Amino acid sequence: MLTGDKYLEGLIAKLFDGARLQRSESLTGGVSANVTLLDIVLASDEAIRMVLREHGPSHCGHPVNLEFELLRSLSDLGLAVPKPLAWGDADDTHRHPYLLLQYLEGATDIADGDAENCIRVMAAELLAVHNVDISSVPQLPLRVDPRPELFDFLPDEDEWHGLRSLLARMQSTVFGGQSVLLHGDYWPRNVIWRNGTFVGIVDWEDAAIGDPLSDVACACLELSYLYGDWGAQCFLNAYRQCKPVDPVRLALWQVYVAAAGNLSMANWGLEPDRERSMRQTATNSIREAARVLERGLDR
Repeated sequence: MLTGDKYLEGLIAKLFDGARLQRSESLTGGVSANVTLLDIVLASDEAIRMVLREHGPSHCGHPVNLEFELLRSLSDLGLAVPKPLAWGDADDTHRHPYLLLQYLEGATDIADGDAENCIRVMAAELLAVHNVDISSVPQLPLRVDPRPELFDFLPDEDEWHGLRSLLARMQSTVFGGQSVLLHGDYWPRNVIWRNGTFVGIVDWEDAAIGDPLSDVACACLELSYLYGDWGAQCFLNAYRQCKPVDPVRLALWQVYVAAAGNLSMANWGLEPDRERSMRQTATNSIREAARVLERGLDR
């Protein structure tokens, strides 16, 4: 099987008659896919940019055909997502399952002076995702109950025995509200900006249908990694101006995302000091959520 640019040249020639690869550049950021920026010249001499996402061995999200159909549906609905162009499974020609996507011009970095505004925009754009008509998207997994996996995510240490017992005593934790479209991994690195203006949301491989607070908890934790409690609170305040937030359900998902993060963080390729800081933030988040759950159970 061909590798490097020869492989990419062959892939582009197969998908677009008369097109040629001008340049390729590996992009960083995710851990579940190899991402390559492609500069392509079509047969008409039009120069365009595309993104190739290849699902490697560590990928655990949706198959490429489902992600393609989801992005096509969201693009047709007018949501700010990369338009899908092609997909293919691994075979004798293709080294990995792949998606070819429209390139969204911009970056994921947020300038220090833009943080508050960008966080508020992030909340508004997540609300737009949660307002999508779910009958318009392909069938996706349900994400309605954080409790079953929590017992696997929480460390088997003395500090967490009380939380384990509390979770076991809770009545049904299945979401009983109106299920919504979930991004599944909503954090700053999956939001594209250009000159402080929102461009779009990428990386939909973990999308699901279910409890909107699973997305909110993920965003809050990730923002707390970057900005401390202020970042999480800024996002939460902006979100709940338009949609009510049940503190007990948010706490359940808070434990879920923080405990899952601590469990898998060693695989994220972080610098040691950064990993220690993030682990402490996640642990503090679990402690805070445990206090909310305990008060909720006492009511």
